[in-house]
Amino acid sequence: MGNDEFIFLDDDNNAPLPCEQNTQHGTLSPWRILIVDDDIDVHEITELALYDLTFLGRPATLLHAYSAHEAAHILASETDIAIILLDVVMETSDAGLKLVGHIRQNMGLRNVRIILRTGQPGLAPEMDAITKYDIDDYKTKTELTRNKLFTSITTALRSFERMQKLDANRAGLEKIIASSNEFLSRRGLRNFAEGVITQLSGLMDVQPEGLVCAIGGGEHLDLLDHQQPSRTDQIQIIAAAGRYSDMIGLDLEELHSNDIVTALRDCMAQKKTLILPGCIVLYLYVREGYALAAYIGAPEPINSLDQHLLSVFCGNLTLCAENIQLVEKLKRRAYVDELTNLANRTAILDAMSSVLNDPNPQPNSLILIDLQLFAEINDVLGHSYGDRLLCAVGKRLSTVLPDCIVGRIAADLFAVIGRSEMLTQISMSAIFTAPFNIEHFELPIRVAAGSTELTPDGQKTALDCMKQAYIALKRAKSSGFGQVTKYDPQLAEITRNRAKRLGDLQMAIERNQLEAHYQPLIDFKTGKPCGMEALLRWRREDGNLVPPCDFIPLAEYSGLIRPIGDWVMREAMDMIGKVHAAGFTDMRVSINVSKVQMVADDFIEKLERQLNQSTIAPQFVEIEITESACDLGINDLETLLGRIRALGVSIAIDDFGTGFSSLSYLDRLPVDKLKIDRCFITPLDIENDGSRIAELIIPLGHRLGMKVVAEGIETEKQAQKLRDMSCDIAQGFLYGRPMPEADIMVWLQNFAPLATSGANS
Repeated sequence: MGNDEFIFLDDDNNAPLPCEQNTQHGTLSPWRILIVDDDIDVHEITELALYDLTFLGRPATLLHAYSAHEAAHILASETDIAIILLDVVMETSDAGLKLVGHIRQNMGLRNVRIILRTGQPGLAPEMDAITKYDIDDYKTKTELTRNKLFTSITTALRSFERMQKLDANRAGLEKIIASSNEFLSRRGLRNFAEGVITQLSGLMDVQPEGLVCAIGGGEHLDLLDHQQPSRTDQIQIIAAAGRYSDMIGLDLEELHSNDIVTALRDCMAQKKTLILPGCIVLYLYVREGYALAAYIGAPEPINSLDQHLLSVFCGNLTLCAENIQLVEKLKRRAYVDELTNLANRTAILDAMSSVLNDPNPQPNSLILIDLQLFAEINDVLGHSYGDRLLCAVGKRLSTVLPDCIVGRIAADLFAVIGRSEMLTQISMSAIFTAPFNIEHFELPIRVAAGSTELTPDGQKTALDCMKQAYIALKRAKSSGFGQVTKYDPQLAEITRNRAKRLGDLQMAIERNQLEAHYQPLIDFKTGKPCGMEALLRWRREDGNLVPPCDFIPLAEYSGLIRPIGDWVMREAMDMIGKVHAAGFTDMRVSINVSKVQMVADDFIEKLERQLNQSTIAPQFVEIEITESACDLGINDLETLLGRIRALGVSIAIDDFGTGFSSLSYLDRLPVDKLKIDRCFITPLDIENDGSRIAELIIPLGHRLGMKVVAEGIETEKQAQKLRDMSCDIAQGFLYGRPMPEADIMVWLQNFAPLATSGANS
């Protein structure tokens, strides 16, 4: 027998074929098998061998191709081909393998099974090629008996059928997932129920003819849009489609179809899905005491695969029904403030967008209302009291302004959207005139408010309007209690300018444009320099200096004062080390420290670290604070200054006399020096009673064991009066202006000690 011959050998003992003759095929669709071979005899012999056989209870239909090219054309136009009996060698020695690659890679046919046959064993594909191309079997034509051909085909068909079922299951699951996503996007259970009808009908490939009924107690009123049956055994139709669409809202008993009523009642009673002749009734358990039943007409019998998919679908729908409430709650939380039940920030922004996009705009405004001293109320009376106060404020606003949208958008910040004439200074004052009675406390509340007009202009967004109201509110809070400030474009210009200056300051830090200047301090008794104050200066690229009053508050506001302050402290300690090395070993350096720096958790650690890294002893370093530091609280400030003193650093109070609580805390704080503000020094030039404040401060400081420094001395007359008052230290333009490092060193080298009068510049 030559290599090209193809015959079927008889099996041993003439055993019968493991198949049955097809006498009754019924309506089962046949298996489609494609024979690809360039030898016409092979086609005839294969067709003869498979004549009238059934595989897995179904007959076979044979298709024929005489080249790889013809086979590719057939596969492109025909569907549901289960097996390809493929010759390896046709037009070329590898035509069969190339066709396999085209089928798998280019055509994407993953399920069709391929059995390779060859009459030339020497051209058999390598094992890795069989694996690479997903080939089910490989046989030489000489070894294919009738039974072996049947066995190979049957095995391949089982694999094909299994893969087809997996694809069907996958498609069904995709429908379920898609259905679930659509359900979760619907609003409310009524729409969900309508979705059940639509999606279930689509899954079963029938027209959406059906209805959904519900049973449950009064606790589920929110699920059914407040149309719940009055009795727990009463079944109500909540959704319907097709010829039942006019039954929505009726009791099931009003449905004029005994079969449907019976099917739905049986489903509810048995608490399970029923597959009945002509219909399916789906049972959806939500939770104890509440369930849904969906009736869908199904004229054709439901096969086992669809029943399995419906079972999975039913379980998935049950979860969806439970999650509908959760979705609604999440939506509520997205738009409603949980504490006060008012609109939250998102809802307020949406409402503003609606106003701004109104084609027939009315004069509306947004007003932001801030409760003054709310944090203190929380601290003193507790958070529970604070929560009740917030609820009471929200209720009063909603009651007094019923035609407005009231929301709470932050801790103690409320927002109101309404007609402009209603939201005025007078109305806000009237709303908060009466105190709030909470837990037997009558608490008067004062507010600050900022408003802006909601004027549609095609460019302004809701967020823009919110920012404008915030700007106005900030100005109102800075103006004092009880103010209502309307947004003005000039306020925005001020804010923009501040933002620009803040950006410039940040750039100045990066470009090393900040400088430390030093102003000398003179001992009144010896007439010699005894120290110097480190002062921060900003020199722009053009050489001009920015006044400290223009950027120091900005640095404090932004928090940049902390890294800047660290730099100044390091520069000042390095500078005093150089001064000592030059022979001026009695000199001290005074460093201004902002309240913002002091409240940092690591302030003491940073100070200690810089002292350890410095070449000078701590007693030559002095920290200057202002009276505003008392805002930290006298107890906390006393503790903080005590920790600073423990490092060996002395402490001075700058600008003494300008604060409102000087005498109340002065005796408690560990302070070494008082610096009299220049506003009390300037009047010393005038022959009147303008010197009385200085005359009081100097002996007060001495009585408390402190030295007194007079700032801003510009004339000899001022200096002489201060000497007569026994002031200890002088500072001012009379002796020297703030100077860069190089200039102060020259000044020290050239300074001639003062006796009792005169100045050296």
